[in-house]
Amino acid sequence: MTGYIVDCFRRTPSAPETIVLDTRGDGSAAASPVYLMRTLARLAGLLARGKASVVHINVSENGSFWRKAAVQVIADLFSCPTVVHLHGATFVEYFNKGPMARAISRWLFDHCGLAIVLGESWRTFLVQSVGTDPHKVRVLYNAVPDIGADLPPREAPPEGAVLSLLVLANLSERKGIGTMLRACRLMKDEGLMFRVTIGGGGDVDGYRRMAEELGVAEECDFRGWVSREEAHGHIRSHDILLLPSTHEGLPMVILEALSAGLPVITTPVGSIPEVLTDAETARIIPVNDPGALAQAVTDLARHPALYARLSAEGRRLFLERFVIDAYGRSLQELYSELDSADAVRLPQRTPLSDTTAPKPSLPRVGRQ
Repeated sequence: MTGYIVDCFRRTPSAPETIVLDTRGDGSAAASPVYLMRTLARLAGLLARGKASVVHINVSENGSFWRKAAVQVIADLFSCPTVVHLHGATFVEYFNKGPMARAISRWLFDHCGLAIVLGESWRTFLVQSVGTDPHKVRVLYNAVPDIGADLPPREAPPEGAVLSLLVLANLSERKGIGTMLRACRLMKDEGLMFRVTIGGGGDVDGYRRMAEELGVAEECDFRGWVSREEAHGHIRSHDILLLPSTHEGLPMVILEALSAGLPVITTPVGSIPEVLTDAETARIIPVNDPGALAQAVTDLARHPALYARLSAEGRRLFLERFVIDAYGRSLQELYSELDSADAVRLPQRTPLSDTTAPKPSLPRVGRQ
């Protein structure tokens, strides 16, 4: 999401300049504190020189909250306004872990200027369970570039063709990879011809062994980590996207699939049921149900009208709600609202669409 925001701002003349800071790094957990301290020192230096007017803090769960609380402390020291952007798919579970998790969560959302969440269910949880001031919480659904702008309308695969299925996710049970592999076994038993491309890091070797044990190794092509460009290519060229997750926020890959008219089969978790409708813009199946996943794939293979409807309606929904340029404008309005001295303190605030305060010159977009 951060990469898409930065790209959007760079090609928009009126958009603010961005600097990306990473508080975690890609190294070992043991090296993370040193990496964090260096990042905080850089942030303090930038703020001391007046190089930023907004700090945009992306947070997920677990250790992310403690690192981002440190960022909030630095911003507070320099009286720089912040927006905390919640992405964590398992934030509810993290918050309910114990008093320390609840305390750090409440502290961060109490101290930020605005809080961005990925859907109404997250807003309700922040207000009712975390106790966040409802006047500072904004719902902003994720958005992506239009990677399907030049594609013709999709047609259902010919009867008897080998279906090309796609999974793009960090390979874990949270993403439903075990469920997907067990569904592959069921589809193979039913005689459905398919091949599934599986792109993403995580427990690649473990799931490769699971595919072998289930007898579907020949149907599964594990690619490991794939670049953004490779992922876009797969989305444009495959027949169906599978994402049977147990927890989500609002997955980027689903929005990318919608942009390309790629039919989606997923689960009613996170903000997904707020934006997708079963049998209209996607197929929504129960969590941890290989049989339902196998049946949904079979239905799309055998009912061209259903396939065409999901493709066309998914594309229409993307154009209406998830285009990155509109998202970028909404972010700029939020920065402007935050930069206004009374933006959050006054309950009768100016509506977001009518904000006229000047845009900040250099908001910061943090990366998890």
